[in-house]
Amino acid sequence: MADEQNRNKDVVRGHFAALNSGNYAALAVIHHPAGRNHAHAPFDLTPWPAEGMPFGPHEVRKTFEWLRTGSPDLRAEIEDLVAENDEVVAWIRMTGTQTGSGGPVKPTGRAIDFHHAHRFRLRDGQIVEHWAVRDDLRAMLQAGVITPPARGDAS
Repeated sequence: MADEQNRNKDVVRGHFAALNSGNYAALAVIHHPAGRNHAHAPFDLTPWPAEGMPFGPHEVRKTFEWLRTGSPDLRAEIEDLVAENDEVVAWIRMTGTQTGSGGPVKPTGRAIDFHHAHRFRLRDGQIVEHWAVRDDLRAMLQAGVITPPARGDAS
């Protein structure tokens, strides 16, 4: 069981290594073509089907490209991985600079530094399901995309 959990951790490491490098060839091995995503995009309030959205190699590549067009220096640092049975949870620190011409926000030239928690379910060495909780609000505040409301006098 420990060997399988370590292999699953390596698969998750490969997922984030592909994001960091922009080399997406490994996604075909890492992600099952019928994989499902249960994590909405930032600020996406549309209803999602209970079974999730497609999360195969093609969809993951499109998401990674979308993210990297907004922040070409985007970096996901794995701070912790926890594996149990067929699941791996990753605690990620995401950093970058909003300088690109595309992606989720307009270029502001400002740095982002925030955390994510990702949960992956694996089968036969491939990611078959994904969930995530991201601090998108912090990232958007740091990037200068949104402005926090003024704070009242704390006294």
